[in-house]
Amino acid sequence: MFRRNTILLGSAAVLIAIQMMAIAAQQSVKPGNPATDWPMFSHDLAGTRFSPLKQINANNVGKLKLAWSMPYRADRSSAAAGGLGGLTEATPIVVNGLMYLPAETRVLALDAATGKEIWKFEVPSSPGNALSRRGVTYWPGEPNIPARIFVTAGRRLIALNATTGESAQGFGNNGEVDMVVPYNSPPTIFKNLLFVGANVGEQPATGPPGNTRAYDARTGAKIWEFHSVPQPGEVGNDTWPADGWKDRTGVNNWGFYMTVDTERSLLYTVFGSPASDYYGFDRKGNDLFGNSVVALDANSGKLKWYFQTVHHDLWDMDLPPAPILMDITVKGKKIPALIQTGKLGLIFILNRVTGEPIFGVEERPVAQSDVPGEFTSAT
Repeated sequence: MFRRNTILLGSAAVLIAIQMMAIAAQQSVKPGNPATDWPMFSHDLAGTRFSPLKQINANNVGKLKLAWSMPYRADRSSAAAGGLGGLTEATPIVVNGLMYLPAETRVLALDAATGKEIWKFEVPSSPGNALSRRGVTYWPGEPNIPARIFVTAGRRLIALNATTGESAQGFGNNGEVDMVVPYNSPPTIFKNLLFVGANVGEQPATGPPGNTRAYDARTGAKIWEFHSVPQPGEVGNDTWPADGWKDRTGVNNWGFYMTVDTERSLLYTVFGSPASDYYGFDRKGNDLFGNSVVALDANSGKLKWYFQTVHHDLWDMDLPPAPILMDITVKGKKIPALIQTGKLGLIFILNRVTGEPIFGVEERPVAQSDVPGEFTSAT
């Protein structure tokens, strides 16, 4: 009896030790520290692109020296091809001393201090499914799920183990999810939610929808999908002619990232012009949610408010950048604000809770088209 109990206790101890080792391995990558890292495309979910680091200042910036470099394009004649590849647009992210970025057909993890490669993941490429050149997304994981790196490749959403670079099992099908509609930018991460836009054609007028979508960072399941062209019964459907909303493409968040008011769980997604972008004969009306900044409940995708910057766009006046969130003081009162720019060259300053302009917005009459059959918004 004593020997049997000893064996059972020993086995239990081994099992506990194995479980503790597994948990330690899963937690080896800790959540990033925004005070020292650059954990996402715009540094933070408010889109500030501001680092609080003070090591480099006006007194020592002239003394900086090159620590390491990576070539922009690989020498394809070399057997050891490397480099970032052509037309790279990536903003690398840095978390706990590791730098993550896409490079040609690979996702890389580098020692941020030395540039030494820690791991690489080869992304098989096919027409229309090339690896995004714009960046990657870091998710710190959960107690039973290791930290992950997410990247898009056309309509594929790919998850990798942030420590090993291996496909993240348990996410979609062997670490991949088919988004059906492609997105060529890093997903925006909030809690366990991955927000993606859509890269769709601007001509012809019909094609895949430009909807903004949310996926579960743990499983890859789609959580919600917001109709950027409202369906019957939805707010804004009456801004399209009868059946003019059907199979309408464009109206897509094609930009590099989105922003989130984390206190209020509000996601801000911006949409470009409807397709066709220079032709409006078949879409008379204001065409919501084209050329609009839209606030959604981040958890459910439900519409909170919208603000359209161009009615019935005929000039491709998209809103490429996501808004910046900040608080401003007006007449002694602090107001949660949203700052939106775009191709118009104007700055819209809105209350980010209500969507109301803080300083007012003037609707100006515009020249009317004399092209037979064309429609131009009055303002």
